This record gives sequence, structure tokens and C-alpha cells, in this order.
Amino acid sequence: WRSSAPRVPETQDITRIERIGAHSHIRGLGLDDALEARMVSQGMVGQTNARRAAGVILKLIQEGKIAGRAVLIAGQPGTGKTAIAMGMAQALGADTPFTMLSGSEIYSLEMSR
Repeated sequence: WRSSAPRVPETQDITRIERIGAHSHIRGLGLDDALEARMVSQGMVGQTNARRAAGVILKLIQEGKIAGRAVLIAGQPGTGKTAIAMGMAQALGADTPFTMLSGSEIYSLEMSR
């Protein structure tokens, strides 16, 4: 049996593979110099109070007033916690690691001990 479908040659010239996810469009918190949230900026929309609060934390980290090793953001599902956390990591620079965890992952880890 012979397939009549055309063969697609594989390309080997990919030099960079970038992971694309639900929040890959976020480039920062979308704040101005006075830490006021812009309506739409750097991939962020809405949650102006939460973004302003995240901006205060970000400024404290940048000024060296707090270590900023970890920030716990809590809230209802779908309220933008991951987007705000990713915006903070993006604003801190490429050397800032970003690890996304859910509460159930932490609970499962603790229960397995």
C-alpha cells in the first residue's frame, strides 16, 4: 500500500525554542513610574490594586530593603495571581527564576512526608 500524501521535510534550522504558555505574553506589571497601573500595558489588564501592591514589593526588592527570595500570592482561582507573579519576575530581569506552584502541589508534597 502506498500513501499518496505529500511528504513534509523536517527542518533542522531551529536555533531557539521558546516555551509558549498561557502567560507568555506578559512582559511586566504594566506600572508607570509612580507605581500606578496602566489600563493595558506589558500584557497586563485589570487588577490595578493588586498590580500596584506587587509594584511596591518589586520596588522594595530592587532597593535591597527585602530579600525577595519568595513571595506568596493567595487568592481565588482565576484572579490573576500567576500573571502578577510572572510580571514581577519579568520586571526583575532575565536572571530572576520563576517557579509556578499550586497549593495542591505543596499539600501533596507535605502529605507524602
